[in-house]
Amino acid sequence: MDIINILDRLETLINTSRKVPYTDSAIVDRTKIIELLDQMRLNIPQEIKQASEVLREKDQILNTAVMEARTSKSEAEADFLSKLNQSTLNQKAEELYTDAESKASKQLELVEQECRARRIEADTYALKSLKDLDQELNKIAGSVRKGIELLANNAKQSEQINNANELTASIASD
Repeated sequence: MDIINILDRLETLINTSRKVPYTDSAIVDRTKIIELLDQMRLNIPQEIKQASEVLREKDQILNTAVMEARTSKSEAEADFLSKLNQSTLNQKAEELYTDAESKASKQLELVEQECRARRIEADTYALKSLKDLDQELNKIAGSVRKGIELLANNAKQSEQINNANELTASIASD
């Protein structure tokens, strides 16, 4: 179960909880909230693991692209040397070598640019995911604090009503 589903369940629990009359407060099942928080704690590492897997796959793709570019360059150099040995025209051989080297350099440059772009995309995705997760956790923490404050206020009000009733009963019996 992913974090978003757990958050949706938490929101549903809060929205469907019994309302306290004459207040904007609700009575929530503490056990269910704690259970949902525990599920979130278990799922957060999974979300991070998935982001790490995306980064690992990105690095593997980039490394493969760099290796292919190097192989292409090596093949181009080998092709150049082969043609140089077969050719009697040194100028033509130099042109072929320069062209092959230029193509390989351009391809390597393109691969390096793609590597940088993908690394930036992966970093941006990971940062966004972590920021979203941070926001959701802050929302949950705020909801929990509100619930605690509500329960504390309700307990305080009940105690004041009991004290007033006891005082009234004491005055009435005197």
